[in-house]
Amino acid sequence: MTETRSSGRKAIDSYIKHEDIVDNAVKLGQKNGLKVEATQGNDSKGDIKVAKEDSKKYLDLLADTIDKNQARRNK
Repeated sequence: MTETRSSGRKAIDSYIKHEDIVDNAVKLGQKNGLKVEATQGNDSKGDIKVAKEDSKKYLDLLADTIDKNQARRNK
C-alpha cells in the first residue's frame, strides 16, 4: 500500500526543505568569510542578506558549489 500524504504535510515538508537550503546557503557564505545572514520574518527582499561588497563573491561561490554538486551527481 502506498502512503498518501495530506497537502498540509507536503507543505510542511516543503517548508522544512526550503529552510534547510537557506541555512546551508548562509553557512556556505559564512564559512568562506563572507557577510551573509538569513533574513527574519517574511522579508520582501528574500531569505538571505549579503553585504554589498560580498555579493559578487557570494554569487560566484554559490554557482561553483552548485556546479560541483551537479557534476558529482552525474558521475
